[in-house]
Amino acid sequence: MKNCPCIFARQRSGEDAILFEGNHLLPFFWLMLFDKEDIESYREEMAKTSDTDTEQEDNCMVLDKLNALLKVASRRDYVKKHMITCLQLFDDWLYYLQISDFSDMKIYVDLYHMESSYKNTNDFCDSLLKAIICLDKDIEAWNEDTIAATCGYESSNNNIKPFSNLSKAYRELNKKSIYGHFDKKIYLNKKNSFWKKRWLLAAILLITATLFLGIVWYVM
Repeated sequence: MKNCPCIFARQRSGEDAILFEGNHLLPFFWLMLFDKEDIESYREEMAKTSDTDTEQEDNCMVLDKLNALLKVASRRDYVKKHMITCLQLFDDWLYYLQISDFSDMKIYVDLYHMESSYKNTNDFCDSLLKAIICLDKDIEAWNEDTIAATCGYESSNNNIKPFSNLSKAYRELNKKSIYGHFDKKIYLNKKNSFWKKRWLLAAILLITATLFLGIVWYVM
């Protein structure tokens, strides 16, 4: 059972290998695997199972590998125009999918955890359609220059070498993310330390003033 949105492959060994993992947002590069027909087919498949108990594995968008990667490649100009800082990461991600072991030539995108946050399947599919309009009409979309928002996090598997070994762009972005959190923690610690010092100084001044007033009262 998959624990998060992910892209996975059925390998020759018969096992599923998770290649990339997402979180509460669908990574933008994943959207490039889809077109309107894929989303409507997914909607129809989910409608067929709406009256039955749907297993998690049924909430996968199953894509023909060759067709899906051709769609991604055709959208490279979009990345070059609107997401230039992520272009090398995009190229590495596409290449990694090309050389990965998809024994049945199908790319599986597990959407179970993501779809469950929507009211129903139709709302979820409508949100996907709105997202790919940006790609089809060359409209700049909001995006973050992060791993989570672009390709998703690599996952450990026996497929091939880790994606981070292949992609320098991924390693640098991951390092940026780690150091960003680290720097933020340092900043917060410094801020907390500053306020602690102010409270300590105020306490010292209060004690000093109390002692001074006590001495004055005693002398008088």
